[in-house]
Amino acid sequence: MISDSFRPASRWILLAALIFAPWVYGCTSANEIAVLNGILGTALLLWLVSRLLEALERDIETSRPDYSGNVPRGLVIVASALLVLGWAMTLNARSIYDSDFFLFVSRRNILPSAPGSVDAAISAAWMLRATLLIGVTLMIIDLTRDSVWLLRLWWTIAIAGGSIALLGLIQKATGAAMIFWGPPGPRGPYETFFATYFYHANAGAYLNLVLPLILGQTVWVLMRPSSPAVKGISLTLSLLVIGAVAANTSRMAQLVGAVLILLLLLGFIRAALRKRGVIEHKTLILGSLLVAFTLFTIARASHLDQPLKRWSELSSQLPADARWLAWRAAQRALGDAGWLGFGPGTFRVIFPYYTSGLGPNIEGIWRFLHEDYLQTILEWGWLGSVLWALFFFSGIAVAVRNLLKPGKAVEWRPRYRVLLPVTILALLGIALHALVDFPLQIASLQLYVAVYLGICWGSTRWEGKDAAVNRRKRKGDTEKKEIRRVKKRRRRLEQPSSRSGTPKAVPSERLSTKELKMGEPRRGD
Repeated sequence: MISDSFRPASRWILLAALIFAPWVYGCTSANEIAVLNGILGTALLLWLVSRLLEALERDIETSRPDYSGNVPRGLVIVASALLVLGWAMTLNARSIYDSDFFLFVSRRNILPSAPGSVDAAISAAWMLRATLLIGVTLMIIDLTRDSVWLLRLWWTIAIAGGSIALLGLIQKATGAAMIFWGPPGPRGPYETFFATYFYHANAGAYLNLVLPLILGQTVWVLMRPSSPAVKGISLTLSLLVIGAVAANTSRMAQLVGAVLILLLLLGFIRAALRKRGVIEHKTLILGSLLVAFTLFTIARASHLDQPLKRWSELSSQLPADARWLAWRAAQRALGDAGWLGFGPGTFRVIFPYYTSGLGPNIEGIWRFLHEDYLQTILEWGWLGSVLWALFFFSGIAVAVRNLLKPGKAVEWRPRYRVLLPVTILALLGIALHALVDFPLQIASLQLYVAVYLGICWGSTRWEGKDAAVNRRKRKGDTEKKEIRRVKKRRRRLEQPSSRSGTPKAVPSERLSTKELKMGEPRRGD
């Protein structure tokens, strides 16, 4: 089938995007975001073409399994409302911000009396990315129904996260003053970089996103018969990301990471006690030695004194933190934001107008507020913020409901039962981090969150192992019946004529192309 070639291509491109996004400085500049948009747009286009062709082929071949309706209705409603609201504000923008002269230039909008964004260009760029990210969530819902592709997705996230962690640890061990190949900052070298991220808190948020999935994969690999090489690679990735979380100097990222590790260890110990006979003693001994040696090496080489020093300075730095002033300025802007906000992505152009009288520590241009929830209210208003909250937290709630629903999770494959809880933990971790930083504003982190939400929303449509086997069996039985019917028809048409006693020639035109193909002997018939 033609659709069978488009769909794998779209999925491979998406997996490539998951590796690309964190490695190009986390996609924090306009050029990097544009490239990421192109990659995601290509993947989504191929996926939509495959779905369209699949729908057309399904009308011809009734035996083909039906994947229609695999998107939860609640997600469709919330996503549609977000896109309508965001694009309506963008298309009806009232002005464009001139960053050279620091003023808003009025423009003719469609409905002058209706609300609109204060900057058409910024909102258009933001909405393009939001549309692609919502499309990624829908695409992941379709992908996760295939257990093979789910495993490929899981390994891609683990390899991308482990490689970023390794780079950060190498930088710490060598005392690098900057990202090895990175450009200098506008005011000299960046002092808070980690791995490929210029800001250590964004790097920490990324590590905390991949941490639960990498640890979960390690436990899943150790709990099943796997080659020693696979077990060694998975365990190494886990140790690298744990060491990177400890070596990163972002205090909030370390706090979130510590909570995640503690919760994961409690869950894994409980699971291990239930399956004590599954893990080989040789594997436990080898893994313990490797863990001890690796943690010792990381502690010696990654300069853990730096994060400890940062924690010792917390009491003196906290009262003077500029985040408090930024929060006060944002409170001033809430009244003007109203129900629909200033427009998607417009925080950095409206915020300076609300900082007067708050002192020199808050002067200048702030790209982000260091508080994602309050920034969302300013940009999207109360209505848009409620819709985004439904999109994010309802996905988590759906996953928790499916996980706790009696008899549902028991029927899933083990990989599904392990992946879903760690995905929920990763999303809760970044939701906690968003209280004091801006992880949900970074394109690479947004991509991973969109993928994780696709896993959560898609868990509603996951089949049990027996259901999948029965579906494939029904499909095979239908095809066999169709083949027997075609062969029977051929034999009937080829029977000797009662007059001549010679076989009657059967014009090929009397059989359809599909019947001709189905009547041909195949391996296994």
